[in-house]
Amino acid sequence: MIQGTGLHHAPVTVVLLHGLGRTRRSMARLAAHLDAAGYRTACLGYPSRRLGLRACADHVQPAVSAIHERAGCPIVLVGHSMGGLVARHLAAAQPDLAAGLVTIGTPHRGSEAADLVSACRFGRMLFGPALLDLRTDAAAIPVPACPMVAVAGTRALIPFFRTRLTPPHDGLVSLARARPGLGEAWCAVAGDHTRLMDHPATVAAVLAALAAWTSLRRARPMGEGGASDPRDVPEPRGRSSR
Repeated sequence: MIQGTGLHHAPVTVVLLHGLGRTRRSMARLAAHLDAAGYRTACLGYPSRRLGLRACADHVQPAVSAIHERAGCPIVLVGHSMGGLVARHLAAAQPDLAAGLVTIGTPHRGSEAADLVSACRFGRMLFGPALLDLRTDAAAIPVPACPMVAVAGTRALIPFFRTRLTPPHDGLVSLARARPGLGEAWCAVAGDHTRLMDHPATVAAVLAALAAWTSLRRARPMGEGGASDPRDVPEPRGRSSR
């Protein structure tokens, strides 16, 4: 029996993707919580400051596909900030890849902070082509078929953006822009953007989503025809965790 999941079959595999300018180590603490709950995790890195958003997804796709193949069933994607958009590209391109997707402080509708930073030549040099893909006027991001949960932060600690973004926001992404607006489940967490993935309420939200999607897997196990349809997972409406 797997500790923390109450399941008698292989644990669900969770792939965690970091945000712009970060590394896979930024997701290590969240991964440790998921490991302790009995899930199998993989934190993947990608050149977020050298490639555009779609190119970042293409870069990490072989590794994610290999993990999916080893797992033998749909995996769960968890992305912080830009990592959530990379995850959307991955899940939309391969509909059988993901049983669910959790985004944390992800600018689904673009970030006003990216608008401001991209207007500066130094900002564009520092963060690379992906910064332009995070603006509010950027091209639409593909919509995956799997269920999504969006976690949005409401604590702004970066002084420069504190009064320049539409409140409430996490310092870089407003609550309104962290919600895809696609009928997804969502929650607001009193955390700042940089450390939002480590906030206890975020960890609880990720575990709750995993529990819901794992319960479906347990109720409808894979047979010769493949996994159950992840879109069958019931999704609660928006709620706030403060």
